[in-house]
Amino acid sequence: MKRWISIPAVVLLSVLIGSGGMRAAELTVITENYPPLNYVEDDVLKGPAIEIVDAIMKRLKISTPIKVLPWARGYNLVQNKANTLLFSMTRSEKRETMFKWVGPLAEKKIGMFARRGSGIVLKSMDDARKYRVGVQLAGFGMEELQRLGFENLDPSSSPEANLRKLLAGRMDLWYASNATVAGNCRKLKMTDCTVEQLSTTKTTWMYIAFSKGTTDAMVADWQRTYDALYKEDVVKRIFDAAGLTSLYPSAR
Repeated sequence: MKRWISIPAVVLLSVLIGSGGMRAAELTVITENYPPLNYVEDDVLKGPAIEIVDAIMKRLKISTPIKVLPWARGYNLVQNKANTLLFSMTRSEKRETMFKWVGPLAEKKIGMFARRGSGIVLKSMDDARKYRVGVQLAGFGMEELQRLGFENLDPSSSPEANLRKLLAGRMDLWYASNATVAGNCRKLKMTDCTVEQLSTTKTTWMYIAFSKGTTDAMVADWQRTYDALYKEDVVKRIFDAAGLTSLYPSAR
């Protein structure tokens, strides 16, 4: 399902979803431009994660705006404001106790990407230490590589900025997922995305992350509703219709 929205002059965008139920002020719902899972195109919120959250809120009779914010701002809000959720977020060991989780929304493979024909060969992660590696500011990739002791990181505020920098030769590698790369190539309307994956380090899952100040009862309601949608194959049909079956969270 696609929702029409009107985009203000700056970054904040919102759309009213669902009908009746909880007042908007009781819940803050945040996403970011992260194609192909959740993004804005032609003033419309699109992507399978948007459709899944939409379906959950409709079943729970929740009416609240979805706010589209830069990742770092949304990440800060969900850490500090009660009754706030942010999607889609990678569930990691570091974040496990920081949030309450609902999902999984999607499954993706993370690794190092380079420009096609770059000549870079990675036999191990250590080989990447001698190159400039792009990551998203405050994102999972940045956290992961910092944990591994990488000091050659080049953070950007958005995946699109990382892709542009990689293609322009302003960085050598991009630590990202296949979903992020494919989505941003699509966003830039590239029929031939001249980016190749050199390594796969792990498979991760994307979730809806709730602030710790959110009640357990609310989180449980969202998980039960998601589970019902999954069991009814609603989630699978959403991914199939979007042509993103490879991102469907089959391993739950």
